Amino acid sequence: MAVTVAGTNAWFESDGKAVNVDLLYTVAKGSVILVDAWLGLAGESGDSGETIALIADDREYMFEVPTGTAVAKGDIVYITIATVTGHYPDDEAYTTTAGAGKWAFFKATAAKDANDIVKGVMIAHNTLLT
Repeated sequence: MAVTVAGTNAWFESDGKAVNVDLLYTVAKGSVILVDAWLGLAGESGDSGETIALIADDREYMFEVPTGTAVAKGDIVYITIATVTGHYPDDEAYTTTAGAGKWAFFKATAAKDANDIVKGVMIAHNTLLT
């Protein structure tokens, strides 16, 4: 147990690398999803009404991005929150341009390859600050 500045108790809950979310739609394990105002990866498959773990850590992953989205090493890839259907970001949701309604998702550690794969460090949990 820890004590906060105000002197009230605070207890350890989790390491914060995953958050339980309640699904409204079916999702596949490993998919990029937006649920309960959390952007991350589905830690498991789930159906509407189920609770699953959404991964929101800062490890490096390989992400598939839409063909039309150019990504260079060092770019931050954002998800436009208004362009999500059934927990899944639409192709138009992916962008490297910051702005209102766009959440930082990952920072590229390599440029997009010919198969539309980008290596990057997920920073979705940092959207808490926006």
